[in-house]
Amino acid sequence: MRAPKGFTLLEFILYFALIAIVISSITLFAVDVIRTRAKTAVIAEVEQNMRFGLQRILRTVRQAEKLNIGASAFDDDDGVLSVDMPSASNTPTVFDLADGVLRMKEGAGPATALTSDRVTVSSLRFSKDNLGGNTVAVTAALTLSFASDNPDQVYTYTTTASGTAVIRKD
Repeated sequence: MRAPKGFTLLEFILYFALIAIVISSITLFAVDVIRTRAKTAVIAEVEQNMRFGLQRILRTVRQAEKLNIGASAFDDDDGVLSVDMPSASNTPTVFDLADGVLRMKEGAGPATALTSDRVTVSSLRFSKDNLGGNTVAVTAALTLSFASDNPDQVYTYTTTASGTAVIRKD
């Protein structure tokens, strides 16, 4: 009887199929990890810009002395908010939307972008409520999206948030 010296064709096909299944599984897992990481980065970018922009608006409203009603645009997706600040050099402080960018302009200085170029602000809406006496509440609502030309669902994320602050000195 002869001792086998190599693999038979059936053994080779079975080993090859087993190795192909293992490599395919590892590849699919790695692709899924990479896609999840990219989606997490997209969400983090949008949420961070949302949080920063909204907090900046609300903090400024809380510190404001007066709401400039005539220079503000309420209940509009391209809202504008103008407030007088305690410091004359920062009066008026204006928040607006220009080409998908949330901007803040303090006094005579230039407008500063509050959002990165990786996100697009599609809606900036302000509303005001008189709470009685000299107390005015301003609600700000923002809608932000990740700015990407890639149609892949991984690079698509939109969120909306709102917050309210009270001007007590108006």
